[in-house]
Amino acid sequence: MVTSESAAPEAKGPASGSRALGGHASGSRASLPARPETAPTLREHALIVIRHAITTGDLDEDTIYSAAGLAKQLGMSLSPVREAMMSLVAEGTVEAVPNRGFRLVPVTREDLEEIIRIRALLAGPAVDALCARASEDPAASEAALGDLRTHAEAALAAAHEDDTIGFMTADRLFHEHLLEHGLGRRAADISLRLRDQSRVFAAHSIAAIVDAESAQQIVDLVGLIEAGRSAEAQALVIDNLFYFRRTENL
Repeated sequence: MVTSESAAPEAKGPASGSRALGGHASGSRASLPARPETAPTLREHALIVIRHAITTGDLDEDTIYSAAGLAKQLGMSLSPVREAMMSLVAEGTVEAVPNRGFRLVPVTREDLEEIIRIRALLAGPAVDALCARASEDPAASEAALGDLRTHAEAALAAAHEDDTIGFMTADRLFHEHLLEHGLGRRAADISLRLRDQSRVFAAHSIAAIVDAESAQQIVDLVGLIEAGRSAEAQALVIDNLFYFRRTENL
């Protein structure tokens, strides 16, 4: 676990023996996403890594984290990590605790339902637009459908291999690109921000996270879009967004 404010003074980073991001011992960063070769800024890389930790539950709602402790754990300088945390504050995922650090904004089941209802309002029209495009000009839709199929099949393969990180990454990319191809970049950004706030994956067991049924749904969704079957595709994408309801008792 990364350092909380109660462990040690900020400048000293994580306490001895504390759990690192991804569940590894302090000092190990094996599970952290590799920095993309084209990463524009350190702040954006810090934001990617911290989002990953939030989504997987490596950051706890009840713990206050110092920017210095997070920076030490990530092996990064303080400024980009602090800037990343302030970005998360601005979008409502994290709140600042004066003179202490940052903590996650709690998410209730009611919050989760509301967030996914909003995401569904974007996903439905995105799917409808893609279906219309596929029916009107199949050739022009090939690139978008190929992109979606790649991520859907990657999610399914990861689910069958019990690869939690691989599944999460591919599933996130699929839903991001679905919105981007259907409605545009702004819609994708809004949906991703809401997804990160919901922390669906952190709320359930590993068995729920690696969900082969959910992965199969998005593979099937690409087929429905390609066939132009809008009503069925919209119903399926909404059911997929609410998949956590199927896993609440796990």
